[in-house]
Amino acid sequence: MPSIEHELPLDLIRNDPWFAVELVKEVRGEPLPEHTRVRCDASEATRTAPSQLITDSLVVCERPPLPHEKRTEPVPVLGIITEPQHTWDPRKSYSWPCYVANIRHRLKCPIVLLVLTPTTALGRRYSTPIDLGCGEIRPLVLALDTLRPVTDQSVAARHPVLTVLSLAANPTDDKDALEALLVALKSLDTPESSLYFDYVFAAMSATALSSLEEIMTVRDYEFRTELIGRPFREGRAEGREKGRAEGREKGQVEGRAQAILDVLEARGISVPDGTRERITTSSDLDELGLWVRRAATLDRVEELFD
Repeated sequence: MPSIEHELPLDLIRNDPWFAVELVKEVRGEPLPEHTRVRCDASEATRTAPSQLITDSLVVCERPPLPHEKRTEPVPVLGIITEPQHTWDPRKSYSWPCYVANIRHRLKCPIVLLVLTPTTALGRRYSTPIDLGCGEIRPLVLALDTLRPVTDQSVAARHPVLTVLSLAANPTDDKDALEALLVALKSLDTPESSLYFDYVFAAMSATALSSLEEIMTVRDYEFRTELIGRPFREGRAEGREKGRAEGREKGQVEGRAQAILDVLEARGISVPDGTRERITTSSDLDELGLWVRRAATLDRVEELFD
């Protein structure tokens, strides 16, 4: 089951594809190819293949066609693959080049591989160029712990989505940051705002939530969205309970998956990468429980899924 930390940047990009461009500019610090439109594209990195490859997010920057190009549809000028990573996974050095090569072949334009990590230390590991033997791919890494919470309300109004991500990634009870967050949420006052509010709720401490409640009461903030429009205390209780429930389920899923791997390792049974991936990506507690019981008695790892 994907974690809140994994899903937040992806949901922000799905709801506002321009945010992927903003993140790339944040890391690169240089202009991107000229474009007039940005859209989310299908995440499949292959058309047909024995093993399906699906990226977490793909955003395409496009421009109008030039007269000599003799086409009517927009022209892709840059593809942005976004991959949030919260642990070290050496297998990514093999799957990511496939994403880049296949999507580059499909879109016929340059591709940026943007990797989001929670810490600078993990970001350094993923920023190492991937040696292909005939060249290399250089992931563009943004460590979320380097995003300082926005405290300037004018900046929050201009970059509301980045403001939300910065505070969710680096929670604080600083009142200037909380004021800026409310400005960002108000400028994002759309049906998706309730989703952003949920994510920020889950990340905040009790002290920060109390400060936010006080600011909303004093400033008399009004929002049109359903969740933010409810009494703040009710919304806060819902956010806390949702966060606790998701945390409990995530912990149970991860615990059962690790138990399967531990039992197989203790019994000296080798676990291929494909099997390990199927175990660790399952979010079905009943299925994982069945696999735990089978792992204790099987003779071959293939029997785990029979």
